[in-house]
Amino acid sequence: FYFNHHFTVSMMDSVATFVVLLLKCILEFIFLGLEKIVDLLSKAYDMVNPEQVALLNRKKKTVVIVGGSFSGLAALHELESCGQFEVILIDQREYFEYTPGLLRLFCDPSHFAKLARRLVPPKNGCIIHGKVTATEKNSVSYVTAGENKATSLKYDYLINATGSSYAVINASEDPTLEDREKSWMDAHMKLKGSKRIIILGGGAVGVELAAEIVDYFPEKNVTIVDADSTLVPLFSKTTQEYAHRWLTRRSVDLRLGKRIKKWDGKTCEFNDGTILNADLVYLCFGGRANSSHLASGKQDRQKRVVVNECLQVEGRNTFVCGDVASPPSEARSQAFHAEIQGIVAARNVIRTETASQKGLIRYPDDICGSKLMPLVYVLSLGRYDGVLCFNQLILTGPLSAVFKWILEYTKVLHMEGKLLGKLIWALGDSAVLFLSRTLVKPAQ
Repeated sequence: FYFNHHFTVSMMDSVATFVVLLLKCILEFIFLGLEKIVDLLSKAYDMVNPEQVALLNRKKKTVVIVGGSFSGLAALHELESCGQFEVILIDQREYFEYTPGLLRLFCDPSHFAKLARRLVPPKNGCIIHGKVTATEKNSVSYVTAGENKATSLKYDYLINATGSSYAVINASEDPTLEDREKSWMDAHMKLKGSKRIIILGGGAVGVELAAEIVDYFPEKNVTIVDADSTLVPLFSKTTQEYAHRWLTRRSVDLRLGKRIKKWDGKTCEFNDGTILNADLVYLCFGGRANSSHLASGKQDRQKRVVVNECLQVEGRNTFVCGDVASPPSEARSQAFHAEIQGIVAARNVIRTETASQKGLIRYPDDICGSKLMPLVYVLSLGRYDGVLCFNQLILTGPLSAVFKWILEYTKVLHMEGKLLGKLIWALGDSAVLFLSRTLVKPAQ
């Protein structure tokens, strides 16, 4: 029975792997062709559009965006298409990386080339590579690499999109693509040389990391520890049960309902005195908002900046979006929500300067027609499996992995500023918001 069971599981995994790889190859071929065609059309349009050139050369008010990840780049693209502002992006890194796919790099650092791109300066502005140390009512102070003295930069509007940091994938010390690539290679070699791994945290980050490790290295001993009695407690019961079955089938040791007293790089001790030893311990909980430079603003217990329903700091020409923002409706840490907030913040800057547009956009009411944003996620379970959720609609299995690849591939294009990526995601965002308020509504 044991042999037949594992032979059947192996055959099923092999078929799923073949199907996923085949679909990815076909889709990548299609996307590459479309990207070249759309880029040629875009360049031709820019050459014969003198109105755009005139608009870019006109004196404009300055919008400073701090943070070049999902929400910051969404705001940048919105303001870039408008053309009526000078846009300055400040980020201590020279690159964008697709955060939801980063955990795979512990096992396959070569995948970094598909997830990261250099930040592209906006047509109507520039990029400053530096760390913002303080913000005033009409200026920010930043320090560039190798400098000790802060530089002051005046602005008419500030959009803060500095996001949050997690210990397991922190990139603050890697300013260049080369530095970041080396860090991922070092992390991979550290994992490769370890036999016993403890993952502290059974949320999405901990589950995905464990799944990646046992998918690439099935011989390793992996343990997940969490105080909650279920995996991914913020997700649906279907997702929890599917992830639990997937991991236990691959011999992941689940220590759930266990409160942690203390830990270090090699051990973990529970409140009951039990001690687990390992070669490597990953901390996969406790993300923190990057808001230290905004100490003058009101913050919640998670150090997120409190904003009104228009994502504006009350009484100031400052908007805050993404993981660092605490709006009155909800503050779910998701890339899709961060992007929509970036769009709302940028549109509110535009509406403030446009006499014909009365009032600011409320988040999420005016953007999705509801008090609830759509719940959209893909929980990756290795390279060829996962769970796709859109509100109350849930899909499990290899097709989820294909969908995750599509999201990853097109989103990197989008954040890179490629027209094809912008078109796909403009259509995709509109479709998701429409379906969420009509056919597939979020759970109350």
